[in-house]
Formats: sequence, C-alpha cells, structure tokens
Amino acid sequence: MSDFKVVRGLSVFVLALTLSSQSSFAEQNPTSRTNILWISIDDQSPWYGTYGDARVKTPNIDALAAQGVVFERAYAPSPVCSPTRSAIITGTYSIRTGTHDHRSGRVSGYQIRLPAGVTTVPQIFRKAGYTTYNGGKDDFNFAYDRSDLYSIVEGFSFERNQYTQASNTFPKRSITSVKHKATVTKPELAKAKSTLGTGDQSWKGPAGGGDWRDVPGGSSFFGQMSVAGGKGVKNLESQLRLLGYTPVKPADVRVPAQYPDIPQVRRHLADHYNSVLRTDYQVGQTVSRLKADGLWKNTVIFLYSDHGSDLPRSKEFTYAEGLHVPLIVVAPGMSEVVKPGSRRSDLVNLIDIAATSLALSNLSVPDYMDSKNLFAQNYSRDYVFSSADRMSNVIDRVRSVMGERYHYIRNFMIDRPLMNWGHREMISLADPEESSFLMIRRLAEQGKLTFAQASPYGPRVPEELYDLQNDPDEVVNLAQDPVHAEQLDAMRRQLENWIVDTDDKGQYPRSKAAWTEITERFPSSWLRSPEFQ
Repeated sequence: MSDFKVVRGLSVFVLALTLSSQSSFAEQNPTSRTNILWISIDDQSPWYGTYGDARVKTPNIDALAAQGVVFERAYAPSPVCSPTRSAIITGTYSIRTGTHDHRSGRVSGYQIRLPAGVTTVPQIFRKAGYTTYNGGKDDFNFAYDRSDLYSIVEGFSFERNQYTQASNTFPKRSITSVKHKATVTKPELAKAKSTLGTGDQSWKGPAGGGDWRDVPGGSSFFGQMSVAGGKGVKNLESQLRLLGYTPVKPADVRVPAQYPDIPQVRRHLADHYNSVLRTDYQVGQTVSRLKADGLWKNTVIFLYSDHGSDLPRSKEFTYAEGLHVPLIVVAPGMSEVVKPGSRRSDLVNLIDIAATSLALSNLSVPDYMDSKNLFAQNYSRDYVFSSADRMSNVIDRVRSVMGERYHYIRNFMIDRPLMNWGHREMISLADPEESSFLMIRRLAEQGKLTFAQASPYGPRVPEELYDLQNDPDEVVNLAQDPVHAEQLDAMRRQLENWIVDTDDKGQYPRSKAAWTEITERFPSSWLRSPEFQ
C-alpha cells in the first residue's frame, strides 16, 4: 500500500484513470541518469507536521519527508517571488545580478541582462544533455529567451489549471477610500490586476509548460513545477472536505504576538493552514504520478516554498516569518548521500538547491554561484543573507542577516513606514472590513495595538535585532540594548561585508527606464513612496 494519503470522492476516479493510462510510461522512457524535479510552493510557511506544527495533519508531506532530508532552518534570499526565483535559477544573489526589484525588467523599454558569464541552472542541465521544462511560472527579473532555458516550451502541465484557478482571487469591486484619499476607478483596478499577473502575462512572465510525460524516451530531465500554496485560499474549506481533510477553523489557531487577536487575523491564519492541507494533497498527487510512471527511484525531489506566508508582516518583509521556508530533499536512488528520515538544523539558504541539483547530477557548480551543495562534507553557513527592495508599487531597501540565534535587519529608508500601502493593502480597500491588513491599520490609527504591533505603521528605526531563541515572533527589538551591542556590531559587519562582496545593486539609483516601468504599471494613487510625491 502507498505511504501517501488516499484521495477521496471524484478525485479517486480521476487520479486512478490518469495513473492506469500511464502505467507503462517508464518502460517507454528509460533513463540513464538521475532526474531532478523542483516542486515550488507559492507563499507558504512550513506549518507542516514534519516541522512540528500539530494544528494540521499533512500525511503526504510527512511521508515524503520520512524518505528524505528535512531542512529545519532554510531561509529564502528574498521574501517575495521574483527576486527569490531569479536567485534560485541562477544560484546567485539577486542584489549581485541586479534582479532585486520585484517584477522588474518586464517591459521592452527596460530590460535587465544577467552579468557576463552568469547563466541559469536549466541551461547548464540542457547543455549536459538533459531535457528541461518548467510547468509553472518563471517570474524571472531578467531578459531571456525561454527556448534557451527549456527544451520543452509548451506541453502538458499537470498543475497549471489548479494553480491558475487558485491564483485568480482579485476582487471585482471598485476600490474607494475617502479617508485615505485613494479612489481607484474600474479601469485603474483592471490595470492593477493585469500588472499583478492575473491578466497580462508579460508582468509575471510566461505561464510555463511541460511535464516529465513530455520528455522524449531515453532522456533524463531537469523539471520544475508549481503548486498554489498560499495563493487562492478563499472558500477552500469545501474543497478540502471533498478531499477528506478537516479544515482549520479560526478559533483553533494561535495568534502570534506581532498581530492583534481579531477575527480578520484569525481567518487569515486559518486560511494559510488550509492552504497547507491543499499543498499536502497536491504533493501526494505528484508523488503518486512519479511512482506510477516508474520514475520515483531515479528522481531527486526538491520541495520548497519561494518565501513565507502572505500574512501582513510576512510576504515582502524580511522578518523570519517572511523568510523561513520548507525545504525537503528526497533522492530514493541516493540513500547514502540523501539519507532517508534525517533532519538538519543548520542554517541553509534556499538558493543552495541550485548547486545541490548540479552536484547530485555530477555536474560542475560554476564559480560565480553563491549557491552551495547542501550535501558537501564541508557545507556550512554561519549566516543567511536576504534582501528586500521594490515590492510592486512600494519603494524600499532592507537587508537581513540570519544567524544561529540572532536575526539582524537593516532598514535603509527610514523616511517611510514599513507598511506603506503596498499592493495587497490597496486591493484590500475593496472590502476593508474583511481585510487583516486594513483592520490592523485601523487599530493602529486608533492606538489600540501593542508597541510591536503598531511599529510597522509608525516611525521606522534603522536597525533591528531579535533573539529568535527567546522571541520567535520577533517583537522585542534589542538593537538599542547595551547588553547586545557586541552581537549587533558583529552582524552589522557581516552585512557590510556582504554588501561589498555582492556590489549590492540596491545601493545605486534606479534608471529613468526603471522608474517609467513603475509609473506606467500602477495607478498613481498606488504610488505613496516619497519618490513619487
């Protein structure tokens, strides 16, 4: 019997039909080398059973984890999609390559080119004779010809329909707020929706295509696929019940100290837990397909999220909740290296999946990469560095140094609040009473929050330091505490060295073309940063 959860209802028939029709796939498509499969989860924190969270049952993810290595402290290089994806696909920090601004270089008048000598992981695999594809979104902040990266540009995409449906959650109502002097007309809302990726694919990149079932016989593959993760969570409960899962209720969640205990926050937390259940189901489907197609023993699986949850202080922000991600590596045919049932508590940067994929395939890791092989005998990271710059319509520059116990954050633009009317807040103006973002903002304006909860809406400090051991919610800033002055100085120096080493592109002024891309993409009422005033 399979270790993975049996699906229920109509899904049983659909999955059984799919598997039976492909039973001889492996015999028809023999492989001589290990396949690599990246399963990218959107916007999801590691609230899984295997990560110690007992609020939901994730039998498929837990079973997968039991057959591989769980990295307990993996952190993303950026708390938002496109800079993280740009860093992973090149194995190089986005601030080094100039791909640090979210959804940048997406217009003909402003194209970002990778530095000379820097290429992408799929191109390296393709050069080595692998078939390459990406069935999910690319979302890279640099100019490229998709046919250079992927040998399968179009084709069957098992996850595309469910991913697209889950991502299409933008409100249909117009946005009006007299108090905040923001009125977004229907044409402006349509423009904003398009620019954020539900309409014109030019902003988010190609939709992707391809699947391992499109791979020619006799060829090994480097494949990428996506699951919806934390996107598209509204009305998810009924779907989960049909699949045999018990949805999480708002009353059952713990409200972290950085958030007020209000219904909107509880609903947001519950929604994210329910997205985890959906991920568990989709992971189970993927593993079942791999096994049915005879590819399980010859495929290395990387299961990870591009950044943390979509909670107000998580996605787009460099707190631990925005950077901490799940990372599970499974290689049934390499049990001596990727040991089943093992766990790692050392610091890991998510970009390390690039070098690890190459190394496990016996391919050389380019010298330009910041990525490291997770299974090298000398693997070690004393710190994980992360960055946050322009987030859609908001201009900012933040750097993060994650240590074994302490987390250091440097805010370079303290002339604006942390919560500066980003696109998620602007969209929420359509229905403020239902929004955790706007209800928290309202309580901040009314003086009804704790100091830590209100801080994102008030004056900003240049430095933050948190003791993750005693303050996992990061609500007590120790940067001004003399007792921690030595720790602060040490991590400050680490950041300064990183900025010099990468020639941090975020420190330089944006070009006129870069500014034009922003002002032509977003409604003027969405541009609240001082640069636009």
